[in-house]
Amino acid sequence: MSIHNRTGARTASFSVILALWALVAVVGVLARPLLPVDETRYLSVAWDMWLHHNWLVPHLNGEPYAHKPPMLFWLINATWAIFGVNDFTARLIAPLFAGLNLVMLVLLARRIWPGKPEIAQLAPLFLIGGTYYAGYGTLTYFDMLQCFFALLGWYGVFVANEGDRQNARKGWIITGIAIGLGVLSKGPVILLYVLPAAVFAPVWRRDWSSFMGGARRPANSGTAKAGLVQNDGLGRWYAGMGLAVVLGAVIALCWAIPAAIFGGEDYRNAIFWGQTAGRMVDSFAHVEPFYYYLVALPAMLLPWLLWGGLWRSLFGFGWRRDMDAGIRFCLLGAVFLLVAFSLISGKRVHYILPVLPLLSLIFARIIADLPTRRMDQIPVAVFVIILGVAGLVAPFLPSFFAKIPAWVGLLDGWWGAFLLLAGGALLVIETRRTVAVGVLAGVNLLLVSMVFMIAAPRLHTDYNMRPMAQYLKTQQDAGRNVAYWGKYHAQFQFLGRLEQPIPMLLSMEEVQQWLDAHPHGEIIARRDNPITGPDQPLARFDYKNDHLVIWDAKAVKADPEGVLAR
Repeated sequence: MSIHNRTGARTASFSVILALWALVAVVGVLARPLLPVDETRYLSVAWDMWLHHNWLVPHLNGEPYAHKPPMLFWLINATWAIFGVNDFTARLIAPLFAGLNLVMLVLLARRIWPGKPEIAQLAPLFLIGGTYYAGYGTLTYFDMLQCFFALLGWYGVFVANEGDRQNARKGWIITGIAIGLGVLSKGPVILLYVLPAAVFAPVWRRDWSSFMGGARRPANSGTAKAGLVQNDGLGRWYAGMGLAVVLGAVIALCWAIPAAIFGGEDYRNAIFWGQTAGRMVDSFAHVEPFYYYLVALPAMLLPWLLWGGLWRSLFGFGWRRDMDAGIRFCLLGAVFLLVAFSLISGKRVHYILPVLPLLSLIFARIIADLPTRRMDQIPVAVFVIILGVAGLVAPFLPSFFAKIPAWVGLLDGWWGAFLLLAGGALLVIETRRTVAVGVLAGVNLLLVSMVFMIAAPRLHTDYNMRPMAQYLKTQQDAGRNVAYWGKYHAQFQFLGRLEQPIPMLLSMEEVQQWLDAHPHGEIIARRDNPITGPDQPLARFDYKNDHLVIWDAKAVKADPEGVLAR
């Protein structure tokens, strides 16, 4: 079967992909609860901001929260000002920025390769068609905002490098705004994303010899034309870059200075130095080996690494002949970010999220509009078919294998049948590579939606904090004091709309002091072993593979070691 270019272009059009992404986003938000501890924590910070009308200094459980800047919390409160306090619109902010990243990627591709419009068509398909990006894009985290401002900063750098001095000023203003808003989104790490694009301009420009004062080479017709960098020299270029950094600093300091004044000394030290230095020099959390990202990146690039068309293009591309400024820029940016973040002690996969747009641009650049082979789809098709077979047999597995979790038997087999049909279609489709990218991206987005729906029952069983949060709300409204045994991440503050903090009790001495002050209070504790004593908890809620239980103060005072034991 063959799909012609015109039909395929309509099928894989940007508007269709955006519509599919909207479907994935809504399904991802509706199918699962807010996940502890990160999503529940961030919504709780926003709830505290809304509750106390403190827009300057974020708070968590009654204490200043210096781990993240306020941009996401401001945006959540903006949705609540329009739609009222709810979790649905708040959780759509990250998916919205994931979609805006696609738009920004189109604009950046057009700026880098104005003579190659097909790159702007393909790059967002590679990005949103990646399983990691599509799945992660529905989580209420800061990284989609940070990725957007990184793309905006790169766009500003390319604007600054083209045309006259007026365009240069425009480009540096864009870059400065991106830096400032990026700092407000996730902190000074935005500089690590944006500045290398400007600092290493002599390296990634095609005619970099003229940049250093040598003879100028003709610009590639398919690449952004030579501009201010070549015509006005290094001094003016780096002066513009410096002014962009100053503009970004001014934007960020408009919040940071008053927040530091009203937040107190500890908060001031944290936002100006502690958090950034701690993560970069000797991370207080998430320490991983230096090769962590080299192992994680291949998984982040699925399903594209299974597609034969990409590999044939990678090996068939004229790297020496066709290496232009755009490819050099993307390669340099991706390698720099991977090396830089590998040297930082604290590591998480989403820290290198902005690498994915750069790799998407590279993939789009090297994919030629040439006929592909059915064999190119075979690895992806086989992978999808295997998943389909697993979906069909999953409901029957617990009956034959005792060690299979019971929840596997609750899965519906219809999604397996759909995957079998999709895998079979991929085996018989023969089309151009550009259309194949759109087809694979669309199939993968539907697959991600199905994974959300498949995982929903288990997630609601193990991670739904709402029932317990609502119970705590009734207790606080009744005037009862509640404390938490162990580290509390404010999982219940937003979900229960709690108006009072929940104290953390980190030692038996603190437990005794709290019990003396609140003899009729209640203590939350996590329990993963059976309760064998005569005293039973007031309430019990599922959490992961064990429970969260609520004890009456009298029961805890009678046997604190036994009652609070894990």
